[in-house]
Amino acid sequence: MLKNKNVYLRLMEERDIPYKVKWINDPDVSATLNFDFPISEIATKQWLNKASSSQTRKDFIVCLNKNDLQIGYAGLLNIDIKNRKAESYMGIGDKAWWGKGIGKEIRIVILEYGFRELALNKIYSYVWVENNKMIKLNKDVGFKIEGHLKKDVFSHGVYRDRYVMSILKEDYLK
Repeated sequence: MLKNKNVYLRLMEERDIPYKVKWINDPDVSATLNFDFPISEIATKQWLNKASSSQTRKDFIVCLNKNDLQIGYAGLLNIDIKNRKAESYMGIGDKAWWGKGIGKEIRIVILEYGFRELALNKIYSYVWVENNKMIKLNKDVGFKIEGHLKKDVFSHGVYRDRYVMSILKEDYLK
């Protein structure tokens, strides 16, 4: 279990599937994601069974310390041990917790895990150019914009621009 002041992250389990499906299918949540939706519990269970055995990813559920309530998800994808890097993702699915500083805590927990436990050298993230809150959150913990990927992916019916943002271990651990 990975822990911070208000939240902890634990590996995602089958009991978390209804939460993840509800969150991903919420139009407000999915607007910030590059996700095919709607998703179903059956497909999510199949995905989880495959993902949980992969050595190239770690998928967590975010819970509140005070009551174990599931409020979001986070993880690392494309874990590349040879090059010591991984892609980070996160989201707060329970909108009651938006704007309360929890996102920053989640991001820090993932960075701590990636840099200290997995000995990664670089953690990066893709962010929609219009997602000002995530850009600010990433910058607040030390991420820098490395590039602007124009019309990078077709999502939500349009080609969308993304930033690739990253942080190096040496900059994080200063």
